[in-house]
Amino acid sequence: MTRQHAQKRKSLVDAEKKAKAARMNFDKVIKSDLGATGLANIKLLEELETPEGEARIKADMERQAMVARWAGLAIGTQGSLFDADRRPIEDRAFDDGKRDGMSGKTLQPPHAPDTVAYGRYVEGWHAGQAINATGIKQKPPEAELLRKEGAEVSGKPDEFDEAAGGAAAE
Repeated sequence: MTRQHAQKRKSLVDAEKKAKAARMNFDKVIKSDLGATGLANIKLLEELETPEGEARIKADMERQAMVARWAGLAIGTQGSLFDADRRPIEDRAFDDGKRDGMSGKTLQPPHAPDTVAYGRYVEGWHAGQAINATGIKQKPPEAELLRKEGAEVSGKPDEFDEAAGGAAAE
């Protein structure tokens, strides 16, 4: 019986190797027909067929959009031939200031002081600093130990009891 199982397993392993080779060859056909991203697009379509895959893709897209906004990429705008940012200078100045403020750079607006862009850059820089400040939580101060445990002398008031206006604990 062992030999029979061994033969059956060998035929299954051989079939698996052939199927894998056929899939890899077809992947090459996909890349030649659909370009460098064709296979990635097909895998994306396959992943989107399940609710779990759809949730993963949405979460990844949201994360990428957030990081792109941090980097100053104009999200939700149509690209152009030369990728010029066509948003108003005031919006770009605010985003640049915010990014510089979050990265800890000193406040040095690249705009002339008498322009609206200068003020928006400063506003953005302060907004970035505020984000940094909310991320840094101050450690609460340690409670000051006024009297070590076991060091009190019962029945005899000391400076702590006098300050508290009471007598020593008995």
